[in-house]
Amino acid sequence: MAFDFGIISGAFSAILAPITTMINGWQERKRVGLENEIKLAQAKTNSMIKIMETQQTADIAWENLSITNSGWKDEYWTLVLSVPAIMCFIPGMDVYVQAGFASLSGCPEWYQWAVGIAIGSAFGIRKFADFMSLKKGV
Repeated sequence: MAFDFGIISGAFSAILAPITTMINGWQERKRVGLENEIKLAQAKTNSMIKIMETQQTADIAWENLSITNSGWKDEYWTLVLSVPAIMCFIPGMDVYVQAGFASLSGCPEWYQWAVGIAIGSAFGIRKFADFMSLKKGV
């Protein structure tokens, strides 16, 4: 009696077919899921790039507007801030500079803030904030 391998092969194929279909379906779902994750990451990246470009454009426009509208304020504050530095190089004037700063440090805090804000608005608040963060070591 001859053994029919075709029956075993057919039975084995019948048993494996649903398992193969299930594995193929699982692999396809995983592939589609990974493709979707990549597309989502690309969309998020593109969105962040657009936000940064828009922010940079707005920053440039704000700076240009600030420069255009600054008028004489920045020249005034440049002069005011330069006088003590120049006085430090004139013999005997450094005493007056030190006394002036000591006097300013005794002014009310609101006045010190007001002067800082006035200087910041003349030179651009962003630049003033950058300078203050450098001063604080941030």
